[in-house]
Amino acid sequence: MARGSRTRRGARRRSRARQPARRSLLRPRPRPAPGSARRPPSHPRPSRGDPVTAPLRLAFLGVTHPHAAAWADAAHADPRTTIVAVHDPDTVAGRAFATRYDTSARPTSGDALREVDAVVVDGRNDEAVAFALAAIDAGLPVFVEKTGARTAAELADVGERARAAGVVSQMGYFARYSDAVERTARTLADGTLGDLYLARFHSAIPHQAWRTMAHWFADGTNVVTPFMEAGCHMVDVVRHLLGEPEEIRATRVRRPGTPSPGEDALAATMRIGGTVATIDFTAHEADPWNTAWGGELFGDAATLRFHITPARTALGTGTHVPDVISPVAHDDADAIRACMATENVELMRRGMSAFVDAVHGTAPSPVDVADGARTLAVIEAALASCEVPGTNPAVHPISASAGAP
Repeated sequence: MARGSRTRRGARRRSRARQPARRSLLRPRPRPAPGSARRPPSHPRPSRGDPVTAPLRLAFLGVTHPHAAAWADAAHADPRTTIVAVHDPDTVAGRAFATRYDTSARPTSGDALREVDAVVVDGRNDEAVAFALAAIDAGLPVFVEKTGARTAAELADVGERARAAGVVSQMGYFARYSDAVERTARTLADGTLGDLYLARFHSAIPHQAWRTMAHWFADGTNVVTPFMEAGCHMVDVVRHLLGEPEEIRATRVRRPGTPSPGEDALAATMRIGGTVATIDFTAHEADPWNTAWGGELFGDAATLRFHITPARTALGTGTHVPDVISPVAHDDADAIRACMATENVELMRRGMSAFVDAVHGTAPSPVDVADGARTLAVIEAALASCEVPGTNPAVHPISASAGAP
């Protein structure tokens, strides 16, 4: 691991970028009616403090999401879990997935929920809500792939149903588990940056994805917009690091002739406490997946730049040479590719491990479904802001002082 000079020592001022109290998006919802489907008594969920004697039996409801196999690999590699059932409305995809993981493809979601301990929902966005609610109504902890729904309101209802039923829920946001994001969170917490005034974040879809993954991204019945579908990871990171936005302004372009069901590029500016935070997104980046994803945080004592993967951070404290932590050299293409592949596996492993910990009661869910709904609400606010006309400088009155020498 390459390191530069050590970070500046001495007194550190704590950053003012605090997380304000989060306002709930959820509406009260009654508990499931008596007699509704619940967990069979012969298969109780482990309670806090109980010894874990057998692997959690997982059912996958939906398997066509691009991340489904990666999450299944993570579950398959964890000795605390075993995949025992698979269901997908696409029966061919369901059988292929079941064969890959040496398990059983079930004809209905109800069949898949029998004699299992937890559920992973990892199919299409327009199918996720029904699958998640089926799991919750059966009293089962549920892991929901992002985006988890097509609207924030739908996902908020799922989160409230999970809360009312007292079951664990978790979203499939994995970028937050990056070593670089974790180092950034610690740097913010210990005050190294001083007062944080500005933060910038970037995410993208590679242009090549419209050739290799058009069946997913170009399907407007599944994907609402590219920014919601892929940029949601970075919005989750922004909220994880800085807290809840208090106001949002955004703009986007949508060019004729592209396969995108929404914007082709978007930029949003948010005020989060005393910090201005920007997030920009393109659906047509030349770089491979995740290569340019990251952020920059500008405090009055230090500047921190990070990449999600490879998990690289660079901390500048007033000199021309930042303190760099990187798992690979920045100019070794083969090492970068290998590192990103390894880190991607590790990010999924961390997410699945966190879910198992939450089910066992040894740790809280790091990002539950209600939290995921708030991420979608931020995205919807940005998309709504794009519809508000901006100021055109060509017609904006020029003040008399503007032309003065």
